[in-house]
Amino acid sequence: MRSDEGRPADPAAPHGRSGASTAAEPAAGAEPSAAPEADRRGAPGLPVQVRPLSGAEARRVPELWNAAWAHLPTNPYPLAERLWRERLASRHHDPSLLLGAFAHGELVGYAHGKVPASPWQPAGVAWVSSLAVAAGYQGRGVGSALLDALLDLLTAAGAREVRFGSDGDHLLPGVPMEAPPTAWRLLRRRGARFGALEHDLHLDLRVPLPPAPLPEGWRLRDDDPEGALAFVERAFPGRWAEELAAYVSGGATVFTVERTPAHPSGASAGAEGFCVAFLGGESVTSPGLHWSQALVREVPGGSLGAIGPLGVAPEVRGGGVGLALVRGAAEALHRRGVTDAIINWTTLGAFYGRLGARAWRTYQRAQATLPVVRSGGDV
Repeated sequence: MRSDEGRPADPAAPHGRSGASTAAEPAAGAEPSAAPEADRRGAPGLPVQVRPLSGAEARRVPELWNAAWAHLPTNPYPLAERLWRERLASRHHDPSLLLGAFAHGELVGYAHGKVPASPWQPAGVAWVSSLAVAAGYQGRGVGSALLDALLDLLTAAGAREVRFGSDGDHLLPGVPMEAPPTAWRLLRRRGARFGALEHDLHLDLRVPLPPAPLPEGWRLRDDDPEGALAFVERAFPGRWAEELAAYVSGGATVFTVERTPAHPSGASAGAEGFCVAFLGGESVTSPGLHWSQALVREVPGGSLGAIGPLGVAPEVRGGGVGLALVRGAAEALHRRGVTDAIINWTTLGAFYGRLGARAWRTYQRAQATLPVVRSGGDV
């Protein structure tokens, strides 16, 4: 069974996958030219100009995003410059959809939109990947001006639905729970409907993992990335196939499971499950390590890793193979010095909880119909 964008929804197909929608107030690339400038007003007396960011301006987004969380004692989502550079280089990034808000010539907010760039992405859908407003300008209409300008562009591009987060090469799966009430209010005033909760889970590897042995007749491998790619193309075509290829190219370790001759059904013709593991030194950042600076702050002295995405073939689910696969990957990370692993973007807290994983970050999926019918005032 599959859900939107080729991402498995069946609890028997465990995943730690891989959108942010809003940072402080609801929470690059090329020179501005593709999108029209929009002069909009926030609070009375605060003229706001919204336009695409230039290449140099786009590189200031991490500074702006991080400063936008000043309403909290610590930033739960510290955006690293390296991760943002990866987003700017992504095939899913359109420079004309990275908008900045300027008040009196000062960059005070940004919004990042996306439209389909891969065959697995549904037609007519667009995304608000992230949006943030500088702390001193929150609550003054800047977020409203940014979001309205971006939604207008996405509607003009042919989108009939907008999702807040969960985009290709996302930052967050949805709206982070730590976003302030003004963020949720802004989305509701633009017709947003809120859906399922998604979680990033933390697995502390300093504590011995509960047993989860592979059933008899199965074996775990870490030397068959080609088999993993072939399995994903067959069992989970779409998003995971694109991402797995990028992770393998970036140096991630891929674990597979397959039947041995001792299995009652005989040996597998190839992999029947896969799991990606990251040590943190790969050339591509794992979605589980997007907010690694926050985890380092919370568990000082640790060494971080990540697990996911992962999944097993439908015909072998329910027999313990999936949990054993996760445990095997976690044990391998532990042997290589990892003390803390993140399993990202999942609804399967109970499944991973059997190994001791706890909820670390929580997001809520949100979407709206385009064009939006605006209600209420500015935020």
